[in-house]
Amino acid sequence: MHSTRAWLAVLGAIAVAACSSSPSAPSPTPATISLQSSAWETISDPQPFPFPLVTIFGGLSLQFPANGSINYLFTASPLRIVHGTLSVSVVVDTLGSVVFNSLDPPSSSCMIPPSVRPFLWANNNGNGDYDRWWSNPRSFALAAGSGTITVPLTADAWSSVNGKFGNADAETKFAFDKALLNVSRLGLTFGGGCSFGHGVNVRSGNAIFTLTEYVIR
Repeated sequence: MHSTRAWLAVLGAIAVAACSSSPSAPSPTPATISLQSSAWETISDPQPFPFPLVTIFGGLSLQFPANGSINYLFTASPLRIVHGTLSVSVVVDTLGSVVFNSLDPPSSSCMIPPSVRPFLWANNNGNGDYDRWWSNPRSFALAAGSGTITVPLTADAWSSVNGKFGNADAETKFAFDKALLNVSRLGLTFGGGCSFGHGVNVRSGNAIFTLTEYVIR
């Protein structure tokens, strides 16, 4: 168990809430993303997410479901143009014997453990091959504890919907650089096995995920 105090405080807040050529980019403007729960959205199964998001002790928290999954957690980007380095800090608190489970299970060909990682959604939340980009391979394997994921906003550190790194060829490099000029959402996704965002739940015990910082420098 990571922190009984944090666990009990967040559970209390959840209970209350439940009732209630390559384009060039200019230098970045540092931005710390608000962690107010009202500014964030989820994609989950079922949808809407069965647990409310809560902001407590300055962090944004959610409870992992035992059935279904949490897939995406995101907010509107305060910056359309991003550049520099993205840094995300997270805490996972557990109660009982928690087993994290990804809906795409790890296999001999896909060994990604249940994890959370940063992602960018560009071009007005588009659904094309190059509208969503994931930090790759930098992520946080889900387990009790805390960590910071620091990712340079460079083409070699991000991959697309179909798994192509931003520096794979001239087409993807152009698409990645273009995406950085029109970021509409920033967030995190949960996944494992062969996927970055197909969802995670818990098979036993209880777990709370808290996002404590999301900043672009």
